[in-house]
Amino acid sequence: MRVVSAPRTQRIDFLGMRFDDVTMAETLEQIDGFVRSAEPHKVFSVSVAAYIAARKDPVLHSFYQSCDLLTVDGMGIYYAGRFLGLPFRETVATSYLMFELLSLAKERDCKIFLLGSKPDILGRAVANLKAHYPGVTLCGCEHGYFSKADELEIVAKIAASGADMLMIGMTSPLKEQFVERNFERLNVPVQIGVGGSIDVLAGVFKLPPRWVRTAGLEWFNHFLQEPKRLAKRYLVSNTVFGFLVLKYLICQFLGSEK
Repeated sequence: MRVVSAPRTQRIDFLGMRFDDVTMAETLEQIDGFVRSAEPHKVFSVSVAAYIAARKDPVLHSFYQSCDLLTVDGMGIYYAGRFLGLPFRETVATSYLMFELLSLAKERDCKIFLLGSKPDILGRAVANLKAHYPGVTLCGCEHGYFSKADELEIVAKIAASGADMLMIGMTSPLKEQFVERNFERLNVPVQIGVGGSIDVLAGVFKLPPRWVRTAGLEWFNHFLQEPKRLAKRYLVSNTVFGFLVLKYLICQFLGSEK
């Protein structure tokens, strides 16, 4: 008998993008339902940088809005939402969610497939997964630096693996484009973008302490670890994001004055 997924959660419309207003515990419960349904689902989180990118790219924006679960990644959108009277209860960044899901996978006997990162880093991540998460079934892995010519072969490998969760550690919008092209063919109940979590699992990068996240400085922690790659992205995206929030406030104020 097929188990039906949990109903869609409450969504908050934040400046043109609808996010699921969920806690980490509710997210895990929802994903557990997705696995049990045996139907393909898309689970992604959106940071400030991804939000700005999606405003410029209608296809990317449409992808995020079609996700079965779309959570807030990082404190930028969280605090801006509260400032604008849109009180998100919690952030659920997939970089943290991945590690919660590994524990859930062990408890529920779910099969995991890792896709992403460089070959040597992926190898270290797999070794650490086996060492620190004994009992988790890893049914396959592939690095993320494959060519278009190899894509269908990789998709077929993932589909044949019987994975319950496909954790995709590729940069945006590559991971979103990969899922968009292959969603049905992959036929994995949970197809989730996990950002740089595979690199974290490998020990290449470290997640910041809780106080850094609460202060909204998680982006700065990432910047310190990858300054060359992230400098331009953060400078542009954070500036544009601040301008959009300010513009919305001004429009609201002028509207209330009429």
